[in-house]
Amino acid sequence: MELRPRPRGLSRTFLAEGAYEAILDSILSGALPSGATVSEVALAKHLQVSRTPVHQALTRLAKEGLIDHRSGLKPRIARFSREDVIEIYEMRMLLETSATQRAAKRMDSRLLADLTREAEALAAAGDSAEWAKQALDFDARFHDAVAAASGNRRLRQEISKYRLLVRAFCRVTGNSGNLREALREHQAVLQALAERQPSAAGQAMARHVQRRVDAVLGSLYAEAK
Repeated sequence: MELRPRPRGLSRTFLAEGAYEAILDSILSGALPSGATVSEVALAKHLQVSRTPVHQALTRLAKEGLIDHRSGLKPRIARFSREDVIEIYEMRMLLETSATQRAAKRMDSRLLADLTREAEALAAAGDSAEWAKQALDFDARFHDAVAAASGNRRLRQEISKYRLLVRAFCRVTGNSGNLREALREHQAVLQALAERQPSAAGQAMARHVQRRVDAVLGSLYAEAK
């Protein structure tokens, strides 16, 4: 089992949070691949902490659906079938369409302008590894900002949960073409939000989510059609 090196300054006060972030990063980066067996002892040794914060981190990841921990079996990194992916994105469709419709009347104008300018700058920039990272970072900020602007804390929490599940898919399908398509879709949502059109904004978000799940299924599960 390979893991990224322990992050510098793993907090002694918040060891469980530090362990969680380190393990999550290894899952999303592919260092801990789908189906891999997870050892609390090995993780604790690698992160130079006791088993308790590692156990707490794995319990949290299991609740979030990233660790499969069935009674009597060793925990494993979750595997996602084509049907799982479809269901996850269906939930995103329901949740984020609703959030975007609500955000159209609530989003702060200055935040909306900032996101629009950042999207325009990304669209004008050339392709590079750094650009891809910036595009992925913007994707996360964009979706969280829209969810926050819905004004519904529980809705935002649910969106965050499903966004966490798709972060690995975003990395796998994060080639330049897909990222630029997603960016154009973000810009369409931002335009509808700026025009304060709830229906149009919701439809733009729904198209974005649908195109992203199509990209994931085309990349990872083409043979399962």
